[in-house]
Amino acid sequence: MKNLRVLLSLSLLLPLAACSAGEEDTAAPSAVTTTVVHSADAPAGDDAADGTVGAGGADAADTATADNVASGAAPGASGTAPAPASSTIPPLPEGACATSQLSAEITNEQGAAGSRLVDIVLTNTSGEECTLTGFPGVSAVTGNDGTQLGPAALRETGTEAATVTLAPGAQARAGLKITNVGLLDAAACQPQDADGLRIYPPENTDSLYVAVPGLQGCAGEVDILSVQPITELSP
Repeated sequence: MKNLRVLLSLSLLLPLAACSAGEEDTAAPSAVTTTVVHSADAPAGDDAADGTVGAGGADAADTATADNVASGAAPGASGTAPAPASSTIPPLPEGACATSQLSAEITNEQGAAGSRLVDIVLTNTSGEECTLTGFPGVSAVTGNDGTQLGPAALRETGTEAATVTLAPGAQARAGLKITNVGLLDAAACQPQDADGLRIYPPENTDSLYVAVPGLQGCAGEVDILSVQPITELSP
C-alpha cells in the first residue's frame, strides 16, 4: 500500500514539472527584439547611415584616413608634401643679350595697304658680345604710365628664326607691321591714342620703351601688331 502511494505521488509530480519547463521555453524568446533600419530611413548621426562601424576595426582605419585628408596628406602617404614649384624667373641662356645691354629704336618706316611697316632696331650698348634668338615681345602702351593697350603683337612665323651675334655696338632688327586702326570696326577696336611701344628682347622679362608719335591702338581685343623674328642688320 505504501508503495502504491509513492507511485501515485510521482505520477502527479511529473506532469507538473513538464508543464513548468514548457512555460520557461515559451517565455525565453520574448526577451530578444530585432529592429532592421534601412540606411535611407536611418536618423541623422546613426552609425549605419554615416558609414561608421563602431569601435575598433575599420572605424580606426576610417579615422586615420579622415585625419590624413584633413591634414592634406593622401591615404597611405608618408613624409611631408612636396614643396611648391619655385616662381623664380629662370636665368637667361648663356651668352644671351640682357635688356640692360640693349637700346631700342624705330626706323625705316614705310607705308603699306592699310598698315605701316617699321623696323625695331636693337643695339648692343655693352662692352661684351651677346646673342639674340627668336621674337621680341611688342605691345602698344598708353596713359603715360606703361598701361598696355590691346593685345601683344602676333608672331609672323613665315620667317625662320636664327641666332644673331652682336658685338659691342652691333645691331639687329625685327620687322613690325602696324595696322591702321581707322580701317577697323570702331566698336570692336575702340580706337585710342598710344604713347609708344613696349619691347621685350627675346628671353627677357625686362622691357625697353620707344615713343612713337601719332600711334593709335585698340582698347578692344583686336590685333593690330605683328612682329617678325630677329635678323642681322647690316651696317
